[in-house]
Amino acid sequence: MAESRSLPAGFGELEVLAVGTVLMVEALSGLSLNSLTILSFCKNLELRTPTHLLVVSLALADSGISLNALISATSSLLRHWPYGSDGCQAHGFQGFATALASICSSAAIAWGRYHHYCTISF
Repeated sequence: MAESRSLPAGFGELEVLAVGTVLMVEALSGLSLNSLTILSFCKNLELRTPTHLLVVSLALADSGISLNALISATSSLLRHWPYGSDGCQAHGFQGFATALASICSSAAIAWGRYHHYCTISF
């Protein structure tokens, strides 16, 4: 097991800082843009349709992914995992659950768009 605050094998200080910075930018931009999507849905009555509800579902799932990236960025910039074994398990489960929700939301949106544009209704 690596010592606390030591760099991972094969990575230099610059690489660890770059990974942490990129993850932090991704997390903060993802959280802010997905929050804007959710806020727009809540404020604008014209957006309250079933199709847009799927988009909000995707925004919520992607917000979970952004939170996961924020935790990863924090631990990367700290140079160690501060949350222990239980935190690691929770982090992995939360990442899996939100990624699965994101994939399912994307598939539902794709099916809805296919159904809307590619089926003939008489």
